[in-house]
Amino acid sequence: MNKAFWTTLTFSLGYLALSLFCLVGWGSSTPLARLDRYSVTYLCIRLLGSLHSLISSRAVFRSKRAMRQWWALDSDPSGPVQVMFLMAADLAVFLDYAHWHLVSGLEQPLLQRLGLALYIVSTTWQIWTDTCLATYFGQNHTEPVPMEHGPFRYVRHPRYAAAIVSKVAVALVFASIVGWALAAAWAYLLMRKIAIEEAHLQSVFGTTYEAYSHKTARILPGIY
Repeated sequence: MNKAFWTTLTFSLGYLALSLFCLVGWGSSTPLARLDRYSVTYLCIRLLGSLHSLISSRAVFRSKRAMRQWWALDSDPSGPVQVMFLMAADLAVFLDYAHWHLVSGLEQPLLQRLGLALYIVSTTWQIWTDTCLATYFGQNHTEPVPMEHGPFRYVRHPRYAAAIVSKVAVALVFASIVGWALAAAWAYLLMRKIAIEEAHLQSVFGTTYEAYSHKTARILPGIY
């Protein structure tokens, strides 16, 4: 594996460690109170999804061109910086859950369980998407062809769809008004990225992508 793979792995594990750090009530008589079944289950699922994404896409890291396509750098070079900014802001959700309790009335076990169910669904969808993308990028295409297998049969941007659902799930699991604000921010950013990538893919694949777009939705089958 090259340096980019290990850097990405270190970042993913480091981010999870920071999330765990934010959930600990340092100085409290019960510092581990917020490491409950909801937060621990979330962290375990996130770890599973992150590791699968990295392992399934390991072949991508052998090619700079494939890496640029994987991270959509050709269509949106500034995108990763914006994503990193919102990821840093996401840590405030864990601080709210463990320390701030800005709107304590949001903490309802039923809603938290619903959030975990949504997060499991979105992570499963992401794993399916990443598996199909890894296969696609591992093939040598003689000419540019759009991805039309797996979840791409139904929506053109399944990974972004999973990301939006996962942010709503996080807001529910951690009963955080900050989480809801960030879910809206993520939705805005990802919808912007979708518009940018649609234009880029249209220029790359031409009429083939136009035909593909007529029979699929952007993120919600049969709706949008």
